[in-house]
Amino acid sequence: MYIDKYKIYSMDYTWKNGKKSKTLSVTHYMTSDEFIKSKDFASLIENIDDAWHKHEGKTCKIEVTFEPHEEE
Repeated sequence: MYIDKYKIYSMDYTWKNGKKSKTLSVTHYMTSDEFIKSKDFASLIENIDDAWHKHEGKTCKIEVTFEPHEEE
């Protein structure tokens, strides 16, 4: 199975003047319109989690949409 395009976001609360904000902000993101094998995508997510979060224990949410191929 191939994933045709993907968007990965890391969200966190920002701090200002020693106070944590009440809204989440995007701290890192990665997008691609190039296909990737689903097994490689799972590995990519794991590596990104290690690089971006250093084992912080973030919640991971994934939404998948299957659409018919576009006719050319």
